[in-house]
Amino acid sequence: MVQRKVELVMMKKNLYIATIISVVIALVIFGRGSAVASEDDQAGNAKAIKFSHSKHAEAGAECSSCHTTALMSTKSSDKMLPTHTECQSCHEQEVNETCGFCHTDANNPVASPNPVREILFSHNKHSVDQKVECVTCHAGINDDKEQVTAVQHIPSMATCNTCHNNVIATNECEACHTNLTTLRPASHVAANFKREHGRVMNGRTFDANCQSCHSEATCMECHDGTNLTTLSKFEKTGMLSPRKFGNDKPAALSGQNVHDINYKFTHGIDAKGRASDCQTCHRQQTFCSDCHMNGSVALGGAMPTSHEKAGFTTIGVGTGGGTHAQLAKRDIQRCAGCHDAEGGDPTCITCHGDFDGIKGTNPRTHATGFMKTVKGEWHDDIAANCFVCHTDANARPNGKPGQKFCGYCHGANVQ
Repeated sequence: MVQRKVELVMMKKNLYIATIISVVIALVIFGRGSAVASEDDQAGNAKAIKFSHSKHAEAGAECSSCHTTALMSTKSSDKMLPTHTECQSCHEQEVNETCGFCHTDANNPVASPNPVREILFSHNKHSVDQKVECVTCHAGINDDKEQVTAVQHIPSMATCNTCHNNVIATNECEACHTNLTTLRPASHVAANFKREHGRVMNGRTFDANCQSCHSEATCMECHDGTNLTTLSKFEKTGMLSPRKFGNDKPAALSGQNVHDINYKFTHGIDAKGRASDCQTCHRQQTFCSDCHMNGSVALGGAMPTSHEKAGFTTIGVGTGGGTHAQLAKRDIQRCAGCHDAEGGDPTCITCHGDFDGIKGTNPRTHATGFMKTVKGEWHDDIAANCFVCHTDANARPNGKPGQKFCGYCHGANVQ
């Protein structure tokens, strides 16, 4: 009797274990299937469909000819891939004869998977409202020769940032991204990124990609001269200097230890040769002026020696402007290191300003024949530097007041 009870208990135990194992196996199988489907979605539709964007583009097909719902789409999750019916509108004979004309597996044709998208995006606003061309965002997609690789042409963050720079369009993360917790570039998720991030920035400027998340003040949260090894938040970040002997104490790593100790006296060499991009960390017009100002106590009013020589600036028609004009024509970027590159610096506009709106009375900054043709940024670029100085709406080239910048040459003929 006792033996029978023991056998029943063991049978129930084995059945219980077998049930658990079966459930686990099922979860693994179905879970693996889901994972594979997700990977396939992210990898594109090349495994399901034969398609060449290049061949269709060469045949004159518009994007909207196949992606008929794209222009009206307001969500990234909308299914905008061509359906069987849409393909058949052109390929009726091929579709009726063999499934293998489009499907990689003619015996088991399946529809293209619709990838999961978490981005907030409206094709309608971009294509219809803002008149953005498809290839502006999906650059290179019409170069695909054989297989569907559209996922490779989904706009990168860098592509989006060309417009979403908070000037043309907003650069707020929430405008596009639904999950900010894991929103980090691939380079930022690498092991020991905090310790190695300097290598990522080495030789780079603080460009639009960085500015989409960081301001210049972001760097100063750490690089402020604080002893990194004394703060708990830097325990895994700050690298200790090598020990020469066993009893040596590691030297503290300063968060501001970017330049050599005597760099104040040698930095001019790098600045002139542009070996480093100072503006990555410093705003030159304000940071440099702490020392490079007349009457500065720190360095005795350190100015370039060329500025202190007689004839550096000459005024009057025919003088040529002096040495400063020659240096500006040779290398205007060096001037911009201290003076506003767009002419807005008070030092420049004291002379270089068109205050009366009459051509020829302002100090000459352009060569003879500068505008002998209609081709130039003054016609093509509304953000051109011309607008910094030529702003007088009362210019009278033909005796009548002009209209804004264009009126400087075209007078009242421009509306």
